Amino acid sequence: MVFISAAIFAVTAAVAQEKSGDVRQRGFTVDKMIPENLESMKKDWNANSVRVMLKPNSVSRQGKMKTYGEGWDKLMKEMSAYLDKAAELGIGVILDLHEVPNDNQKTYSDDRKKQKTEFWHDRTNLDVAVKCWKQAAELCKDRKQVIWYDILNEPLDWEDFPSYVKVWPEWAQTMIDEIRKIDPEKAVVVEVGPGGLCWGFKDFPVLKGKNIIYSTHQYQPHVYTHQGISGLNNTDLAKAYLKMQQKWPGEFSDTGGGMWDKARLYKELAPMIEFQKKNNVRIYISEFGVARWSPNSADYVRDNLEIFEEFGWDWSFHAYKENPIWDPEYEPVFGENAKAKETTPVGAVLKKYFEKNSK
Repeated sequence: MVFISAAIFAVTAAVAQEKSGDVRQRGFTVDKMIPENLESMKKDWNANSVRVMLKPNSVSRQGKMKTYGEGWDKLMKEMSAYLDKAAELGIGVILDLHEVPNDNQKTYSDDRKKQKTEFWHDRTNLDVAVKCWKQAAELCKDRKQVIWYDILNEPLDWEDFPSYVKVWPEWAQTMIDEIRKIDPEKAVVVEVGPGGLCWGFKDFPVLKGKNIIYSTHQYQPHVYTHQGISGLNNTDLAKAYLKMQQKWPGEFSDTGGGMWDKARLYKELAPMIEFQKKNNVRIYISEFGVARWSPNSADYVRDNLEIFEEFGWDWSFHAYKENPIWDPEYEPVFGENAKAKETTPVGAVLKKYFEKNSK
């Protein structure tokens, strides 16, 4: 249970930030490197960081390329201009390897759960990830700006669930070691897992090296944050959803069910909080968000941000100009994708916390 003084954690977080050499990061996630969007992110929101979800496999499929590697090459060509713009605006960049561009994956099972296991049984994925990070580190090593390397998005193997992927600490250490041969300074982000959960922090090992930041995603409870996104096929979507919409706080079936409120969030995040306390490390919530139409979504976002700020965590809200489901610039109405004429309730909460970037 978590009954630790916030002051203790404030000191812990400050020490961890001093070690990693930069200020608290509060920003958004994006899925495309569009320099112009950085300008509005800074001007309209006062965000000081952006987490870029690098999706080379998706880029390859969309561009009808022959290999996933071609998608990665395209992203690498776009990266310099994007980093230049971020440096000009004083925006930190977290590079997230969201997909590993290994063509072996094209031969995996059609079953998505089996694909996760096949990924970890195929060590060539580690080889390709290392190659990608060595290229990125070469590009970034001499840049005098905030750049973090988020080495793999949501590591998950259903055979190891509900724990972290058993080979992940070894793979992560290998990636870190190879990055450090090129760039000994910039922060490396390690998402512990499993997937976007923090349960693996219960016994995840502390990795070797300096300036390592540990991370998770926070969408719990998923029944609330993802409501209305799927499961409504072949129905009158609006009527079906309006009958089932669920408010925050409330009763949700996630993690044994029961009441979910701010106190429950503390309980669910406890493994990570204890890991931070024990090991004096920096923590980053690399994604969190809620479907914009979820009732009381502003309260949910506020409850999360109050916890993140209490423990000194960096955070990235999902998402900005990526998908209308998550974008705070859209009206919080199910079944419509209309840009809001005024600041939305979720947007107002975010702007309040982004103001901290100016202090």
